[in-house]
Amino acid sequence: MLVLVGAWLDWTARSHVSQKPLATADLGDGRILRVEAVTYGVDHRVGNHVSKLFWRLNAWLPKQLQLLFAPRNPEDVIDNLDYPALVVWVNAINATTRTNVDCQSIRVELVDEYGQDFEEQGSYWFGGLRFWRVGHLFQVFPRRETNLTMLATNMKNHKTSQLKFPNPYVAQSADCSAMDLPQQKQAGDLSIVLTGLRLRTNGVEAKYWETRTVYWEPMWELRRGNKKIDGWDDPEWFAEDPAGNRGQQLGTNQPVLRYSARFYPSATNIQAAQPLAVLPKSIVTNLQSPLWWKKTVPYADHDISVLGLFPAGSYVFRLGVLLTNPPVPMGPVSGGAPTGWTTTTIAINPLNVVFYHGYYSLTNSVIFVSARKLPRKTRLAVRLRDGQGGLWAAEPEPQGAVDGIYPFLVNLPPSINQVTPELVLLKAVEAEFTAKVPSPAIR
Repeated sequence: MLVLVGAWLDWTARSHVSQKPLATADLGDGRILRVEAVTYGVDHRVGNHVSKLFWRLNAWLPKQLQLLFAPRNPEDVIDNLDYPALVVWVNAINATTRTNVDCQSIRVELVDEYGQDFEEQGSYWFGGLRFWRVGHLFQVFPRRETNLTMLATNMKNHKTSQLKFPNPYVAQSADCSAMDLPQQKQAGDLSIVLTGLRLRTNGVEAKYWETRTVYWEPMWELRRGNKKIDGWDDPEWFAEDPAGNRGQQLGTNQPVLRYSARFYPSATNIQAAQPLAVLPKSIVTNLQSPLWWKKTVPYADHDISVLGLFPAGSYVFRLGVLLTNPPVPMGPVSGGAPTGWTTTTIAINPLNVVFYHGYYSLTNSVIFVSARKLPRKTRLAVRLRDGQGGLWAAEPEPQGAVDGIYPFLVNLPPSINQVTPELVLLKAVEAEFTAKVPSPAIR
């Protein structure tokens, strides 16, 4: 009881009404959109802090008491971003009752002084018992402008409203010396060439749920000597502008852009993909039960383990360990992707919450590889060698690894029923270029 009273006192001391919004707009459907706050960095917080103890105790209370104790303006967090970004925190109220309502079903973009749009890179929805907000994340935005202009489009009625608010991080442009294209950099025995830039958009016609953007796309070549080579995946690349924006769609108004490219060999590249382990020859058609391999390979400072080949289905992991008898069933997302990760929690008691990660594949068998840590510029891959010596790449899960578990999907032609899997390591080559942007810039 004393703990509950303490949590209640913590709530009452901090659950005051939120401050006046930075900007508001009528969405035309009975909702007033409010820009609650704008933050910059890798860690973002908004709202009134409530202790973790309160939230854990609150989950064990009846619904009526949860409503009684629920903060009017709870704290929400977006943290541990890879790079500093801008987050525009918004909520909405009912135009008549002035009570908080859901603020989703809108598209937002930032607009610079040239009228160029910048698309959000992600949104984070937070919903509680009686308060909802969304954090719209922008890695690319008009960093040098003192005030930011945001357009909010209601996806229901297509009404667009303009909101203006202060920029919490006004950047100065760095001095950058640039060279004309093409440019070439050496990467081991290979050469990476930036041959030129071309104007691209993210779509011919603007869709109501997308922001139309125009940007410079780099054109790359990978060479050995003077000869272009194959067997390497399309490069991973990003650009940086003098104001500090980092991404691919940086617009067209910067005179100089710095491009970074990283090339990984394909899993089937015999010359460049480094073999780590040959796994048991296996029949892959009509797989009914798991084939446990538990093959461990020492690499660098950590072991890599191949768990085995598993039929399509759902699997539960905790702390990177596959549970053969999980305490909670976890299945595919309804209406979602054919493969992917899900997460659930079980509250053992008010002070102990256990996380479980589920992986599902609706149609394809999957090979699970466990690797806690890999050196920089390296990644794992699995290739499948058929009876005629042909090589096929197992498909890495698009959502990536969770807790060091890497799923690789087996997707082969129906004529192939037996393969020898091979675990391989892919080491990247990379280079950086500072390029003059073609002039005049087209907006």
